[in-house]
Amino acid sequence: MTFRSAFRPALFILALAPAILAAGEARSQWQISSQDGSSTLRVGFLAQPQGESLDVPGSPQSSRNLFLRRLRLIVGGEFDSRWSFFIDTDSPNLGKGTGQPEPEKSKNVGEIFLQDVVLTWSSDDAFKVDTGMLLVPVSHNTQQSAATLLTLDYGPYSCLHGDPTTSRMGRDYGVQLRGYPFRKHVEYRLGVFQGYRGEAAAEPFRLTGRLVWYPLEADTGFFYTGTILGAKRILAVGSSYDRQGEYRVASGDLFVDQPLFGGDGLTQQAALTHYDGRDFFPPSGGAPQLPEQGAWLMEAGYYSQAAKFGPFAQIARRNFKDPLTSDEGRAQVGLASWPLGHRLNFKLAAARLEQSGAPDRTQIVVQCQVFTF
Repeated sequence: MTFRSAFRPALFILALAPAILAAGEARSQWQISSQDGSSTLRVGFLAQPQGESLDVPGSPQSSRNLFLRRLRLIVGGEFDSRWSFFIDTDSPNLGKGTGQPEPEKSKNVGEIFLQDVVLTWSSDDAFKVDTGMLLVPVSHNTQQSAATLLTLDYGPYSCLHGDPTTSRMGRDYGVQLRGYPFRKHVEYRLGVFQGYRGEAAAEPFRLTGRLVWYPLEADTGFFYTGTILGAKRILAVGSSYDRQGEYRVASGDLFVDQPLFGGDGLTQQAALTHYDGRDFFPPSGGAPQLPEQGAWLMEAGYYSQAAKFGPFAQIARRNFKDPLTSDEGRAQVGLASWPLGHRLNFKLAAARLEQSGAPDRTQIVVQCQVFTF
């Protein structure tokens, strides 16, 4: 597939965005409240239809797919002034080709599972307790909501801890203390999680900590936003540490969301993460599950309030300590149309995938997002 043939339908979809905007704003969220207003129940969903073309290694062909990148059903609300909850399901990559020749196995038929279960007790801004199936705060990028991402997806190397620790999409079971003291200029997260349980479930628990400094406004939700589209002025300087037994992950990150003149916005993010599974996890295929490596991520985007449109870019790479292991990298540039912000948007991107000792591959993706909650 050529760039021209791949971009033509994608640009047509992006061109529809102003017409959709002209049709009017989406309705408010679906919510039920008790008579006294102390309890609420909100219902929503996230759908991300996606089209993709990706070069096949060692072949002139490209794999092409039309599928649902994410399909989530969401419920949340408050029991009273101190208790809140958030629960959602997911069925990722629904309908995407598997590469298997058998007709009945050629597409992902989907599996619906619990994605998040977050129960939160709050004393005040300075002290909260989260428990359930939680996103583990290994970095700013891993703690972002999939519904508010700046680019098409998370960084490709942000959740390398997931499989070895038997997490699901970066989630693990546990309890976490969270708060925003000093007039919300500081954020802390201290969590104890299941992690890899091992034989007889006798392994030590997984311990994770995160500390963030907010000299300006703070991002105080359980999930971070990937971009606020010029609505708030946020500077977040954070660091995280994750360990279980001999396994270690340390990261540092910087997130900037800067409103500009006329309601425009500039979003930037950078992260550096060091992974080292050592010998804690059982080998997979005779090789360590998480060999020592460094990974970095950079992304940036501009939002025009007048056009509700803007470009974005993401660059990521991982380098292994073992010189015999092939390093990898990925660079992506794209355009986004935000007719209704995160509730309705369209994104088009082209990416270059690199691996030492292998030919580069090109990926072209167009995505629509519909979100309400």
